[in-house]
Amino acid sequence: MTSFKAELWRQFYLYKRYTFNYISDFFLLILMFMAIFWGGSLVGGGVLGKSLNALVVGYVLWSLIQNTISQMGTTVMNNAKSGILEQQYLMPISSKRLFLNKSIVNIIVSLAQAILILIVVMFFTNHWIKFPPVMIIPFLLALVVTVGLGYLIVSLVLRFKRIGSTLIIFQYIYLGVLLINFENYNDITKYLSCLLPICPMVSWMRLAINNKPYNIAFYFGGSLFNAILWVLIGLFIFRLTDKYVKKNGTLSLY
Repeated sequence: MTSFKAELWRQFYLYKRYTFNYISDFFLLILMFMAIFWGGSLVGGGVLGKSLNALVVGYVLWSLIQNTISQMGTTVMNNAKSGILEQQYLMPISSKRLFLNKSIVNIIVSLAQAILILIVVMFFTNHWIKFPPVMIIPFLLALVVTVGLGYLIVSLVLRFKRIGSTLIIFQYIYLGVLLINFENYNDITKYLSCLLPICPMVSWMRLAINNKPYNIAFYFGGSLFNAILWVLIGLFIFRLTDKYVKKNGTLSLY
C-alpha cells in the first residue's frame, strides 16, 4: 500500500508540475474527436455509421486505453533512461506488484480524463447519452483488460527500450478497430472479435446504449473471456521478459 500511495502522489505532482502539457494533450484528444465527427458529417455518414453513440463510446474507450498505455510506456522508458528503473527494482516489493501499482494509478488518472472527454464531447455535439446501469459490467471488465495491456507494454519497453513509434502506430490502428461495429457482423466475426482487447465490451456497450436487443449471455461471457485472456497474456509475457532482463542485466536504457 505504501508503494501504491507513493506512485499516486508521484502522478499527482507530475500533473501539478506540467499542467500546461497535460491540458494540451486533453484538448488534442477533443480536437481529434471533433475532426472525426465533422468529417463523418460532411461525407454523409462515413465513419459515424448509423449511431453517434457508437462513435462516442468507441472513442472515449480508446482515449482511456491510449492514455493508460502511453503513460505506462513513456514512464518506464524515462525511468530506464534516467536509471530510476534500476533503483525501483531494488525496492522490497516484486516487479509485478511495482508495475501493477503504476498500471492502477494510470487507469485512475486516465478514467478521470476519459469522463471529462465524454462530457466535453457530448457538450460540443449536443448529443447527451443516457447510460443504462448494465454498462458498469463491460466498463469494469474493460479496465481489467487495460491492466493486462499495461503489463504487455511494460514488457516491450523492458525488452526493446525505445518503442515510441510502436505505441503511436498501435494507438491509431486500434482507434479504427474500436470504431468497427462488430455487433452488426455475422456470428464468426463476433466470436473472433472477442480475441481483440476490449472489443466485446465496446460492442456490448454500444448495443446497451442504443437499446438494441442482444444476447447478454454471449457478451458477458465474451467480455469475461476477453478480460481474463489479456490479463493472462500480459502477465505471461511480463514474467518471461522480467526474467530475461534480470538474467542479462539489461534494465538500463544503454
